[in-house]
Amino acid sequence: MTMYEKILAAATGLFESRGIQASGVDTIIAEAGVAKATLYKHFPSKNELVMAYLRDKSDKFYAWLNERLSAKKATSLEILFELCDLVEIWISTPTFHGLPFHIASIEFPDPGHPINQYSAVLAIELQGYLSKIAAVAGAKDPEALGQQLTILFEGAALVERLSPGSGAAKRAKNAAVMLIRACV
Repeated sequence: MTMYEKILAAATGLFESRGIQASGVDTIIAEAGVAKATLYKHFPSKNELVMAYLRDKSDKFYAWLNERLSAKKATSLEILFELCDLVEIWISTPTFHGLPFHIASIEFPDPGHPINQYSAVLAIELQGYLSKIAAVAGAKDPEALGQQLTILFEGAALVERLSPGSGAAKRAKNAAVMLIRACV
């Protein structure tokens, strides 16, 4: 594990267990077992560390999805149904802590704050990812479907974070499947 990865792993654990604002640089340094200069060598500011955390979580989510989505179904609506199953599984896992960019935008509510702005970028990226899959699958209006799926999945993620085991992920999946069928 590189020093960058070690610091990011320590920050990730703290951000997810305590919150971003409650995890100060000194706590991150102590948890990572590095010197302050080492942290700042890799992350010139806490904002940059938070954005690296958000990027890393997003990248891992997309890698997880892409690894599981069947390439053979890529040009049919079936890939969208598979996507719905995967999102339900992901949101329903006991280790699910919510969408990091949601949490970051709440902790940094000022629309002018770099972390809030980056959270908005990641939200748009998610919608674009879903719209791209909808386009490849042949949806009539992939941008609209991508946005609708985003609304359902983000809503389910929030409800499951606040009420784990509530069934919101399954209900969102079922609603998404009905929506996809309407796009045929």
